Amino acid sequence: MRVLLATSIISLMLCGQLAAAQLKEISGAIAYTEVIEFDYTKDGTRDRVQFWLEFKGSPALGTPDERGYKPESGAIYYYLVDVDNKKQVDNWLMGFSMMDEPPPSGPYPMTDIRVIDHTASFSAFGMNWTVVDGGVGHDKDEVTVDDGFKPRKMKLFDGDLRVVNTQPDAIAEFTQCIACHKQETSDLVAKGGRHTNVGCTECHVGHPPEQEHFYTGCLECHEPHSDQMDEDSCGACHRAHTAAEVRHTWNVPSEYCLPCHQEAAYVLASSRGKHSDIACVRCHQDRHTASVDCQYCHGAPHPRHVMINPDICVACHRSAHDLESAREK
Repeated sequence: MRVLLATSIISLMLCGQLAAAQLKEISGAIAYTEVIEFDYTKDGTRDRVQFWLEFKGSPALGTPDERGYKPESGAIYYYLVDVDNKKQVDNWLMGFSMMDEPPPSGPYPMTDIRVIDHTASFSAFGMNWTVVDGGVGHDKDEVTVDDGFKPRKMKLFDGDLRVVNTQPDAIAEFTQCIACHKQETSDLVAKGGRHTNVGCTECHVGHPPEQEHFYTGCLECHEPHSDQMDEDSCGACHRAHTAAEVRHTWNVPSEYCLPCHQEAAYVLASSRGKHSDIACVRCHQDRHTASVDCQYCHGAPHPRHVMINPDICVACHRSAHDLESAREK
């Protein structure tokens, strides 16, 4: 049970003058196992699943005798994800755990939370944890657990961890904005990208309902990806407060993707396969760089041991963008 925990985002601790000077938190989730087979439904079918860890916490803000003081708050969770159905599995330990409270997934308290630069440390389960935020994604993130005998670095397979230790100078002066717009500020600090260095009033030129067009248009600062895109096109993939995270809607035209993905577009257009007629977002759903697996559309024309391994698909079909040339080998 010591190394079973998992994902989410933490609420921002901002209040008055303290909020303008300090913002420290750890949030996010990572997969700490490879995809494994496990019959969590007890129906005789081994489902493909992954175990995830979630961290949500903030050190104390100020001291107890200061105005706006917020005590330390944090918890760890773990959960199971059904990979094929892309959903979190609830109550999967029902009948296997002898604990009445708390439920097997948590929350399990974090104490002694400290944040320095992009590193957070805390205690949980009687062990000392160190989490390093290496940037967007999990590739350079690190989680080390020290049980008093030997520190052990966990292997990470998916997800993203975020450690924030200060409020950007660009928005620190806008305390009145922050007081009412805590979630927007939290999103901007965690995933704002270059927008983190832009003051609130540089984009928000007014305040609704007093002013109808209360924000600067995207194209006043940014060039569109193609001539076919207008001001409304930007919102299909980008949100101003989470500019570092590109998420798109289901109906984004493929023409919006082509300027940045010309090579893939050329290969796909040259292919005589059926995939050349499919919109990009049909396979690359919701999040930029995400891809559905072959079974999402094709079911299981091959034995299960073949279908669950994407590397086997590629060995015969080369790539989803170039199916026909693979058949001619």
